[in-house]
Amino acid sequence: MSKRELVERWFGDFWERGDFSALDTLLAPSLDTNDLLDGLTTPRRDFPQLVEIIHQLIGKPRIEILLFLEDGDWTTTRYVMRSDGPDGGTPLSVEGITLIRFEGDKIAELSSKFDSFTLFEQLGQLPPEALVACLSGNSLTWA
Repeated sequence: MSKRELVERWFGDFWERGDFSALDTLLAPSLDTNDLLDGLTTPRRDFPQLVEIIHQLIGKPRIEILLFLEDGDWTTTRYVMRSDGPDGGTPLSVEGITLIRFEGDKIAELSSKFDSFTLFEQLGQLPPEALVACLSGNSLTWA
């Protein structure tokens, strides 16, 4: 399986369909329960919880790969995650970037960033134009 196909499985099987058993086939055996992966200290336990939270917040995601680059053991993927929202009527669209290092056909390192600020604006959890307000030196305050 090519690295592109493995990345497509990461997004499709795990993130879109919530098939948590995919971790057993996608993560390298060298990653044990105490290794750090994408900032998660116990990735085999924490990643499924993160996916469940995202599914609860946005509904079932659809992920489209916009750009895929490969350099030796490393891949870089720019993607867009879309959904119809938790109510099925609030379209959401958020871009992200994932860097993955493979050992053979297994994920050994992963670092990802996505535009969570925009996601929370689209969900109504942050006010519209919150980033602009922050960049202008204003504070976001909650009563």
